[in-house]
Amino acid sequence: MILEPLPVPTRLTHGEGIENYATRHARRNGTSVEQIENALREAGIMPKSRARRHPERLQAWRQLGRLHDRVFDQRLSIGGHPVIERVLCLRCGNGNPRIGRIPAIGWVCVAHRRWIGRDQLDIRQLPELVTAERRFRSTLVSRQIHIGTPAMQAASECASAGIALSTLEERAARAGRHEHEMLIYPETVNIARLITRPAFKDRIQNLAYPAEQRRDRIANEMARVLIPTGESHRRRAAERIENTLRRLSRRDIEWLI
Repeated sequence: MILEPLPVPTRLTHGEGIENYATRHARRNGTSVEQIENALREAGIMPKSRARRHPERLQAWRQLGRLHDRVFDQRLSIGGHPVIERVLCLRCGNGNPRIGRIPAIGWVCVAHRRWIGRDQLDIRQLPELVTAERRFRSTLVSRQIHIGTPAMQAASECASAGIALSTLEERAARAGRHEHEMLIYPETVNIARLITRPAFKDRIQNLAYPAEQRRDRIANEMARVLIPTGESHRRRAAERIENTLRRLSRRDIEWLI
């Protein structure tokens, strides 16, 4: 059965989940999600199932909002790893919080030049973050890497261990704020690209070499990504990364060694 859309339209923010949208759409029309869905169940239009992502429930809200047939189809996991539900870019949502899942986007809204982590910040003074985000989307997404995968988490820890303090201080001065995960984002993306590169994984998974030796090689390769010049600096960074890799659980780095 085709439902007529509710009288007052509600614009959907890209990536917004059904719960967030349904609440907003019902409120704009002077009612609630519960009242609408109870009425649809009584009319036999919506199944009695309370499953939040029941196909018929999703389709009903698409029709009530006059939305495309593919919205709310966001995958809950990719590559066996849950896709994080998070607050989307506030500028994209006209200043109002929108919650959803967008695995194809990292921690930067390129359109509005904003960091969309726990705190949303303007990053116009940090163009390297936008460059990193473009690399994330062009390379890592095709490798089924999203912000919730162990590869990104391990890359973040290793970037944090190996990045030069002077780099952090210089970026913090430009940003006007010391948001650590934001400041190391370029290095995090670069390391994630390195360790998920098929040729790199083939080399370090060569069982002809002991695991310790392979882990040491990983650390040195990461240090080269962080510090392209200066052997002594790279060596110190590699030592710090090596210690970080040792702290990571076997589960988190099994795809590396």
